[in-house]
Parts: sequence; structure tokens; C-alpha cells
Amino acid sequence: MKEEIDFEELIKNRVELSEKDEYMHDLGEFPRYHNESWYFNFIDRPNKVFFITRLSLHMDKNKSRILCLLSVDGKTNTYYNEVTLNKMPDNWEFDKKIQYYCINPMNQWRVKFEDQKFKIDINFQGRFPVFNSADAEDPREFLKKYGKEILTVAVQEHYEQPMIATGTVDLKKKGETYETRNIKGFGHRDHSWGIRKWVQIDGWNWVSAQFEDETINFIRSELLGKSPQNGVVFSKGKDNAIIEKIEVITKTKDDGKTPVSSTFVLTDKEGNERTLESKTIHSTYLPLKSRTGMTEIFEQVAIFTCEGKEGDGISEYLISSRD
Repeated sequence: MKEEIDFEELIKNRVELSEKDEYMHDLGEFPRYHNESWYFNFIDRPNKVFFITRLSLHMDKNKSRILCLLSVDGKTNTYYNEVTLNKMPDNWEFDKKIQYYCINPMNQWRVKFEDQKFKIDINFQGRFPVFNSADAEDPREFLKKYGKEILTVAVQEHYEQPMIATGTVDLKKKGETYETRNIKGFGHRDHSWGIRKWVQIDGWNWVSAQFEDETINFIRSELLGKSPQNGVVFSKGKDNAIIEKIEVITKTKDDGKTPVSSTFVLTDKEGNERTLESKTIHSTYLPLKSRTGMTEIFEQVAIFTCEGKEGDGISEYLISSRD
């Protein structure tokens, strides 16, 4: 097992994204805290159905972690499982309840889930091309700005894609379907691989805000005394706008950490500024305990407004405390 990432080797091996990047990246030896994950969400407000799932590989530990959050009519159902995994199999049906299928690399996926209460079959179709975060900033410039020590905490290769989600959610009682909801809404996915030491990340905001004609997608982190941040605006009929600066003001409940709304001021490479506001309509609390502290994640389904437009999406908020 490697102790850390060799940055020069990582740069040397960097190539343009290809269909192979949809699947597990075999590094031969995996450093500690290596994490490769596939993430999907969709929101169908008229049907009152929200869905988030994350499949992650921890190859330094030979395990996979699977998380599925399904909210129907305001009630959240959570499924979590850990599977021993020495390598990623060709057939992704290694979990009994949830399966992921890459139908058309970089464009189309299918996710299925079934338990005693629900049966889900959702097609995710890309509505904008995949965006590779490495295209936004040269990795060597990134390292100059944030320091080599970031390689031991949160160095990531990753790409994002806004999606259109269609399919069905069956509601079941005693194993029998009593209602079917036909899903049609906007969704999102990302795929990342690299070091992620959760408890060393002091905080972050990750947002995918879906509007009829565009998606606003960004992340702002706080770690090691620095604030790495980047993002992109996908727009119909326009080139992507690269977000360079993100300012955040968040209002919380009386506990001082559970968000209820946020205001994001975003500045792109051309100097254009826009204000994005979010209002939480549903939140799931996900605590991650480690040997050295606690990471708390709030997965928030939110209504977004920007420049007179209304949309919806996910506003993920994370904070960590160390012992």
C-alpha cells in the first residue's frame, strides 16, 4: 500500500477523459484513504420524491460502501451496506438491493433499487456533456496555490454531469405494489477518485442547482487553512462558464450547524457575478465518526433562485470537528 500520492506520476499519467474513466481506476497500489465514488441524485418535486445514492470503493481496505437515501412524501428511507470487494467486478450487481448500470459511457446510466417498501427503476440521461474539473485549473497551478500538503487530505480527479431522470417508483405494502409514481425530473451525477480524509476537511459546500436552461455546479472547501473552490455553469446554447470565486453566507437552526438557507455569490473567469440563493425543503443528517473526530454531512434538497429563475437541486453542507 502506498503511503501517499506521487503528484508527478499523477500528472504524467493524466490524459483526456475517455469512456474508460466511467469505471474503476486500477492504480495497482492504493494509498491510504483512497476513495473512488459514483454519485447520483434526482428531484421530482410534483411527485414529492427525492433520491440520492453513492457507491464508494475503498481499495486500501478492500471494501465498498453503498448509501441510498429515498424521500417520499417527506419521509426518508435510508439503506446502507458494506461489501467486501477485492476488485471491482464487471457485473455491478454485487449488492442485493441496489444495482448500477452504465448504459452509454459519459451519457447514460440506470439505477435500480428494491426492498420491502419500494421498487425504483430510474434512467439517468445526460442533458449537458460531462465536465472535467481538471479543465478548469492546471493541476500544478492548483498545487502552488494550495500547497503540497493538500495531497494527503483531499486530492481528487473528478467530473460532473447534469442529468434528466425518468422512470418509476413503486410504493409497496407487504411486498405488493399499491401505487406507482412516474418520475420525470432533473438530476445530477459525479464520479471522483483520489484521497479523501473526511475528518481533515473542516467544511465544504457542494451544490448542483438545476434550472430549465442551465445547471450551476460548484464546490467550496475549507481545509488546512485554505479554501479550494471551483465550479461551472452549464447553459443551453452557450459555452460553460468557469466559476473562480465563491462567497457563502449560511443561515442555520439554533444549533448553529443545521442549514436552512444559503446565499452564494459566484464570480466566473470573465468577472461576471451572479447570486444564487437556496432554501432547504428537506434535509438528511449523515454523521461520519472516525478515530480522530466527527464529520457531519447535511444532504439538503433545496429550492434555488437565481436571476429571477427558480429551480431545485442539492446543497450539501459538511463540517468536521477533531478530538
